[in-house]
Amino acid sequence: MEEMDRPARNRSAWIVIGNARPIYALKGKTKSKFGVSVMALRAIDSLVLRSEPQILLLGRVCIGSLFLMSGTNHWWDQSLLTHFMTGLPGSVHVWAMLAATIEVASGLALVLGFRTREFALLLVLFNLSAAVIGHPYWSIINDATARWNQFIHFWKDIGLVGGTLFVLARGAGPLSLDAKLTPGDKSKDIELSHSSRPNAT
Repeated sequence: MEEMDRPARNRSAWIVIGNARPIYALKGKTKSKFGVSVMALRAIDSLVLRSEPQILLLGRVCIGSLFLMSGTNHWWDQSLLTHFMTGLPGSVHVWAMLAATIEVASGLALVLGFRTREFALLLVLFNLSAAVIGHPYWSIINDATARWNQFIHFWKDIGLVGGTLFVLARGAGPLSLDAKLTPGDKSKDIELSHSSRPNAT
């Protein structure tokens, strides 16, 4: 009985909005321990869950278009890449064409949501390689400006690794060719997100 009579502010609940996956929210409290309004957090959760397909699409388009534009530029002007390839075996032009092709194909795949996880994994590996091979800032000793420039580009590529890891983990979402090509499945992405959560009550 004591548990049943406990004030509602100490309880918590799973909230389900439409068909979206449930979110965990606190009842009754108006402030979190960091001073952020719980109502504001609920509003953000609601907005994100209701707009999740559109947000996933926009995220894919933003990341994919970056690689698509970059790869297209590298196709037209391989000299933008060849100076990074001098330490690799074989022709620098072959390496440059391979890198540009990966960028274009992967960027287009992300924009369309086609074989999304496979191409996201390829971009994770590609950007790790680009960071280490193309921007080894730690090897620059006597030129602080050049070292700082390569430092920025190195961590830019690491940031892109982070973005493509999110795509790898979450998948394309319902507004994608992947979803269209697997009719009958609600989405592997949604199943994965639900499988680790308790049922709503």
